[in-house]
Amino acid sequence: MRSASVVACFFVTHFGLAQIVALPNVQAAGGEAVSDAGEHDGFYSTKVKPILAEHCFECHGDDPEDLSGGLALTSREAIRRGGDSGTAINGDKLDESILLKAVNYDTYEMPPEGKLASDQIAVLTKWVELGVPIPVSEEIGISAEHHSSVPQVNEKTKRWWSFQPVRRPNLPSVSDDRWPQNGIDAFVLSGLDSVGLNPAPPASKAQLLRRISYDLTGLPPTPEKIEAFVQSDDPDAYRKVVEELLQSPHYGEKWGRHWLDLVRYAETNSFERDDAKPFVWRYRDYVIRSFNEDKPYDQFLIEQLAGDELPNPSVDNLIATGYYRLGSWDDEPADSVQAKFDELDDILGVTCKTILGLTVDCARCHDHKIDPIPQADYYSMLSFFENIRRYGVRSGESVEDASIRSVPGGEIDEEESRLYQEKLAKVQRQIDTIESIVQADFVPVEHEEYTHPTNRLRLVKQRVGTLLSQKQFDQYKRATKAATQLQARPPGEIRILSVKEAGSTAEPSFIRVRGNANIPGKEVQPSFVSVLSPPDQEITVPEHGESTGRRMALARWMASTDNPLTARVMVNRLWQYHLGRGIVRSSSDFGFQGDSPTHPELLDWLAAEFVSSGWSMKAMHRLILHSSTYQMSGQYNQAAYDVDPANDRLWRFDLKRLTAEEIRDSILAVNHQLNLEKMFGPSFFPIQPKEVLAGQSQPGKGWGDSSAEERRRRSVYIHVKRSLPVPILSTNDSADTDNTCAVRFITTQPTQALGMMNSEFTNEQAWLLADSVIEESAELEGQVVEVLSRVMQREPSPKEIENGVKFVEELQAEDSMSSLQALRTFCLLALNLNEFVYIE
Repeated sequence: MRSASVVACFFVTHFGLAQIVALPNVQAAGGEAVSDAGEHDGFYSTKVKPILAEHCFECHGDDPEDLSGGLALTSREAIRRGGDSGTAINGDKLDESILLKAVNYDTYEMPPEGKLASDQIAVLTKWVELGVPIPVSEEIGISAEHHSSVPQVNEKTKRWWSFQPVRRPNLPSVSDDRWPQNGIDAFVLSGLDSVGLNPAPPASKAQLLRRISYDLTGLPPTPEKIEAFVQSDDPDAYRKVVEELLQSPHYGEKWGRHWLDLVRYAETNSFERDDAKPFVWRYRDYVIRSFNEDKPYDQFLIEQLAGDELPNPSVDNLIATGYYRLGSWDDEPADSVQAKFDELDDILGVTCKTILGLTVDCARCHDHKIDPIPQADYYSMLSFFENIRRYGVRSGESVEDASIRSVPGGEIDEEESRLYQEKLAKVQRQIDTIESIVQADFVPVEHEEYTHPTNRLRLVKQRVGTLLSQKQFDQYKRATKAATQLQARPPGEIRILSVKEAGSTAEPSFIRVRGNANIPGKEVQPSFVSVLSPPDQEITVPEHGESTGRRMALARWMASTDNPLTARVMVNRLWQYHLGRGIVRSSSDFGFQGDSPTHPELLDWLAAEFVSSGWSMKAMHRLILHSSTYQMSGQYNQAAYDVDPANDRLWRFDLKRLTAEEIRDSILAVNHQLNLEKMFGPSFFPIQPKEVLAGQSQPGKGWGDSSAEERRRRSVYIHVKRSLPVPILSTNDSADTDNTCAVRFITTQPTQALGMMNSEFTNEQAWLLADSVIEESAELEGQVVEVLSRVMQREPSPKEIENGVKFVEELQAEDSMSSLQALRTFCLLALNLNEFVYIE
């Protein structure tokens, strides 16, 4: 027969409720304290120990390096000490012990494969009532010190390189004082000197202009701009081009897209219905504007994490908190409590990876296996977010209540105001008519109840069948709903998606045992990741009293100059987006499992420069773009390759592939179709092939029909529906919208070429390109030159022109194509050239 101790083993293994109260306080059923003497030793030896040895000691035995839940069942001392979380036995009320409730399938259900037989439950109950006796002779000693095979928070782990304060290093001496243009080059050249390598020669002017145009705006330079730059003898020409591109409104569209990748921006909720998130595009526009304004990065972070908790928050501050509404939302969860904590886990994971470069979310169910992040740190960090209301509960009305605000945001048009007042007066008359009928029937207490709007619908409904018909009541219900909606959206106000909290006082926060939201363990308080040696949190409730102030405390710590990670992580990202990979390649993991920096002193120098510039991202762009390191060519060098095949020392500029959005935007740009005038506002819907729409459970649901002018806008404004990606973007490695995307996959696979050659979009654009170049030149050679110049953003060579002309003529002669058909086919070929989709 299996002892009830088996249940304890199952219970602790699966739920981790491992801290047992001090046993001397446990009383027997008759109320008399159980002695430590051995009068019940035989019960343990004959009924309990064999079961423990067979079923429990493997996970809760004498191996301190392999204790599940930190609990040993091998001695009374070990049981007194308990494990990582929770109390399994209630010494004052034994029948309330979680262990006993679990085996009785009351609240919890253990063992999970089926309820124990009644005699087995009786054995367990008896053992608990006796005070869980274990004779001294049977005890197996376990050190009182908590052992774990995972890294602990101590002075050794605190010395990890990324956990150290940022300190500006001195510039190193180098072999050639002429090459460095700024501090970046000194560190890079010093690294090359150390292995006997030389940097590649500078890129050509045409290569450099194409490179910086895509890097700063995501758009190709026109052939005319390239020609002017190449021919210019102005020594300041490069600096002027950099400034022109940094001031372009399209800079924010390009760099905002990088941030949207990190925060897994999407405009729908995923799951079965995948409904649209109302007004989420305002957050996208906020991000683009912030980059264009060169908003200091620390301010940018604070606005998103706690913009609503700033004094007198602006509309932009509130829109910024739409950050919290970007994740997936299950509107029909099987377990609403678990769903809430899944959503909070997503927020915490994205926040810590994006800002701190730490995988804190790996400590949800247990201490982090790689980094010194205890499970308690995870839940202490999570507690900063726990008072956030869920995006919604089940209905659209709940989303309105929990996530939508109406805020001042525009001028009031006289005609708009007049129409609004007319609509409001009309529905109010309908309401007054019905209420005048029922109010005469009110008893005194109902007159009092009527003063509270939430009671009115109930009071009116009670008169249906006597004073009112069902039709009148339905009309009243519609009118009250319409009045509420109108009053919530007066003229001159805009509606935004934002965060809301459940008041100024948060409920207690607990470790959730084994990550199960329904099993609270030890209580925790808001605090920061302990291995970073952070200050104590300082929480101040905002004056408006609508939130706790916890998020502001977290935001200020994350955006502090004393935080050792925030500046390092962001400058590493800026470097990655310009140079193709970060100084730390694992750009969202600066922990023990992440990659070591290839140039650690350069990283710290950049971080120090970033902070001293006032957290200016444009200042960092200038620094990087004006370095000789960035301006190198990608020229191959066999000797350098033999020493450094991965180019870790940066002896040349790595070839880069255009992003998915850049490919689509460039196709539209080269045929003069790209609509650059329309920025911001609601997203548009490109045409989706019928085969793609058919993949939905309800084909075409939620996909609109935008005008041709709208469909020519930049790709950053495409409606991002999680269940319905746009083929030209998804096949060319657009960002994953379910998780934070630190680095996009760069693939070369058949569906890319097949899509570019055969899709309706690329064929249509090839035809438009052909039509456009015919207007530029009536001669075939001139048309070929025009096509290649636009696509490659340089003057084609005589051989390339000759090959293009020959290709068109062969299509006409051998495939019986008309001159227009052949030119369109050549345009399609040109859009598929490697040079079109790669940047040197």
